[in-house]
Amino acid sequence: MATSSLATRLTGWTRHGVIVSYVLLVVLILAAIAYNPHFASWGNVRAQLQIATFIGIIAIGQTLVILTGQIDLSVPWNLTFSSILMATLYGEGYGVVVAVGAALLVGAAVGLVNAIGVAVFRLHSLVWTLGMNALLEGATMVYTNGQPPDSTIPGFIRFLAVGYVGSVPVAPIVWAVLAALTVLVLARSRFGRFLYATGNNEPALFLSGVDTRLVHVGAFVVSGLCAVIGGILLTGYSSQTYLGMGNDYLLVPIAAVIIGGTNIMGGSGGYVGTIAGVLIVVLLQSILSVAQIGPAGKNIVFGLIIIGLVLLYARQARPTD
Repeated sequence: MATSSLATRLTGWTRHGVIVSYVLLVVLILAAIAYNPHFASWGNVRAQLQIATFIGIIAIGQTLVILTGQIDLSVPWNLTFSSILMATLYGEGYGVVVAVGAALLVGAAVGLVNAIGVAVFRLHSLVWTLGMNALLEGATMVYTNGQPPDSTIPGFIRFLAVGYVGSVPVAPIVWAVLAALTVLVLARSRFGRFLYATGNNEPALFLSGVDTRLVHVGAFVVSGLCAVIGGILLTGYSSQTYLGMGNDYLLVPIAAVIIGGTNIMGGSGGYVGTIAGVLIVVLLQSILSVAQIGPAGKNIVFGLIIIGLVLLYARQARPTD
């Protein structure tokens, strides 16, 4: 069966990749503190964790999708459109439940359409989700008439994004709960096993009696929902919505997943490594900012990281016999 190689994959490159990611995180933390002792202050740690929350939640969905051997490039404008919709509905007098529920419904619908393109029409997710991202961008422009969108943010959302329980920010707590649930699902559920098996050998899994189309639906719908949740928290953090607010959340979550040891070709990895990857990219962004490296330089750094790791994974995936 397609899952027969799962244990071997997990005890081989995957665990090695996770260990490497956490070792790299420790090294990067020590280097950052040596460069600027302010990195070790609790105020800076709290700020970094809040920023990591948005990336980490979005990376939950990307991890699941990438495990199946696919990718979701519709995140930026799914995040933007759903956040603007939430703020607009709330500003028009609808309650927070209706506003947030509508945004989540949009995210789930986007994920479902992405899954249909991949699982039913058998189109490559790179092309299909990129097209969906462009469609959502156009829909957002039509919805807002190209004008600055409403920025009436519910107080509850503000609390989740920037509130505190004692001296601990609420946002990382939300991330921790979702992260624990994700790790549990991947490690203990049939859905988690099917995600790995789909990435390893989808035809074999299908022949064993599993409808792999539903696996893709689950992965992409979760990705759509995570994009919305990340976007809603981002609106609370920034106290506004704006066109293109999701543009910075395309490359970075994918980089976090790959740095965390998940194979871009699918079939191996997991969210435990992604957590380290998220913290690495956030810390790296902070270091580059302190070093006065602009957005172009940051994109070059993350692009080189992704290209290098993709080449490494492709090498690992080649048969040796």
